[in-house]
Amino acid sequence: MSTMHELTPATTRALQLFEPDPRTAYTIEMTAQLVDVPRHSILLYCKHGLVSPVVDPACGGYFFNDEAIRVLRRVEYLRTSCGVNLAGIKMILELMNKVERLESEVSFLRQIAAL
Repeated sequence: MSTMHELTPATTRALQLFEPDPRTAYTIEMTAQLVDVPRHSILLYCKHGLVSPVVDPACGGYFFNDEAIRVLRRVEYLRTSCGVNLAGIKMILELMNKVERLESEVSFLRQIAAL
């Protein structure tokens, strides 16, 4: 009796992450599916200012773009894998945005200095 398992094509396929289209606005239901987060959690994250819809909810519902989906994935990772509460997540996201902005400024200044 062999202890090796035969691999079928289904078991050898690599998981492909979905990369949202930057030109598309996704409904809250589709966003919930893409991020694998309940709809009510997304609404809670909006209420706490962690993510913003691209369309004013008063004008026809909640719609999210590719950047919002990335933020929601980051929020879920920090909440579930790291155990960070919503206030801590908000601080982390703000700090990450500042770091990205500062990195862009440093890159720009280096380009100017190289001229």
